[in-house]
Amino acid sequence: MTFDRFSPSDGEALRECIDAAYRQVLGNAHVMAYERCDSLEAEFADGRLCAREFVRHLAKSELYKSRYFLKVSAYRGIELNFKHLLGRPPLNQQEIISSAAIQAEHGFDGLIDSIIDSAEYTEVFGDHVIPYVRSFTSASGMSMQNFVRIAALEQGFASSDRSKGSDSLLRSNLAGGVSIAIHVPPAPEYVQMSAAWLGGKPPANYEKLWRGLALVGGAHLAGMLVNVVSQMLGIHALDRIPAMFLGL
Repeated sequence: MTFDRFSPSDGEALRECIDAAYRQVLGNAHVMAYERCDSLEAEFADGRLCAREFVRHLAKSELYKSRYFLKVSAYRGIELNFKHLLGRPPLNQQEIISSAAIQAEHGFDGLIDSIIDSAEYTEVFGDHVIPYVRSFTSASGMSMQNFVRIAALEQGFASSDRSKGSDSLLRSNLAGGVSIAIHVPPAPEYVQMSAAWLGGKPPANYEKLWRGLALVGGAHLAGMLVNVVSQMLGIHALDRIPAMFLGL
């Protein structure tokens, strides 16, 4: 067994565990307060459910079904079941076919049970670990192709699975070996701007702005210094200058 036992020592640790379960099982999608499964959280908090059972019930909830069963293609739903519950993409087309057969015979809940009760889930997560994405490392028994597949499914750590459409992202690759296109979100404006500062030299427009602000600031400080010195020497001829600029 390779899993670590999770023993929360306080409410904050337990809350982090619950939030991690929502984040992983719901595909990093935002969950409104009224959508949360309060009864499940209560059962998990008082020990009636272990982490495995909490994840199982969360995956069978109407919240999950409304997002990743009823509103997506069957192929898309299955590839997300693997990502959300086993932390990896399907290994091959046969896993998709087998899962579709289980779902056709035993329904959606039966498919969820087959994944969570699998030997793989037991070995990797056990009863006390919340699932997590693990295909970015060279996990035992997985080909390097899974790194590319999970990158295609993730596309970005800040995005959610709801934002990636309802059709499968891996069908062509799993069925026919077609290369996967990984869509990387464009860099934020501040990242693009920081790239222009390479070599320690700012962009020309920003350099002009800086020089202008430095000139104005220098003139302002010089005026303040002259005014202070004149006051110290008892020269009050400059007292009216600020008022003149203000039109007083």
